[in-house]
Amino acid sequence: MLVNQSWRIAGGLAVALLATAALWAQAPGSQNPQGSQNQQGGRNQPNDEEAEEEDQGPQLPDDQRLLKLHLDFVNKAEKLAVEYERNDETEKARVVYQEILKLVPRYPKALAALEKLTQAEATAEKKSMDVLATKSWQQTGIRTIVGKPIRLTVEGTWTLNMSYALGPDGMVIPEELRDYNLGALVAGIDTGDPEEFEPFLVGSELEFTADREGALVLGMWDDNHSDNAGRLRVNISGTFEKN
Repeated sequence: MLVNQSWRIAGGLAVALLATAALWAQAPGSQNPQGSQNQQGGRNQPNDEEAEEEDQGPQLPDDQRLLKLHLDFVNKAEKLAVEYERNDETEKARVVYQEILKLVPRYPKALAALEKLTQAEATAEKKSMDVLATKSWQQTGIRTIVGKPIRLTVEGTWTLNMSYALGPDGMVIPEELRDYNLGALVAGIDTGDPEEFEPFLVGSELEFTADREGALVLGMWDDNHSDNAGRLRVNISGTFEKN
């Protein structure tokens, strides 16, 4: 009698976990864990065998006791993550959801929760400022946080003036200005070490995740700002510290 009851419980757990697996397989935004890396660091399209394997969802263990551990972990981890969210401990919640996805790569609730956390971080702080064409690097008054998203949207126009006395061979653009279009809006993260400073293009819109902590600065890509005119309005949102 006890043996039959144990098998019914184990069978019920297996059915429950298999049903959950079916939901995992249908989760939107799922990624192929099997695809191979291409030369640019992305993933190639899976072959037929990989696609069929992906359609079947995550591989579940045959051992009934191990199935129960899987189910227990997902349930308890999910409750822990929700508790962290309620206490505004979003980083801890993110880690827990990521651990769930390591065990079950397409678990819908974990994917949705991580997307929600990302969206919240993308609008946690907001600031707007003018960037002048007549000045070099200008402080935004914010400090980046490693691993946190920042979004910049830009409005307006400014004028790039260039006046040089040239011979018949024209002008050679200095090597340090060849990376981006002259007059483009660029940014940089000032960590205090000049050797670490690497400008990057903003253009009309940019969303990035900070890879270092420092002061975010903005400016026109030009080597002489004194003869320029105008300003751009830059709206900044994301997760960052204000100076």
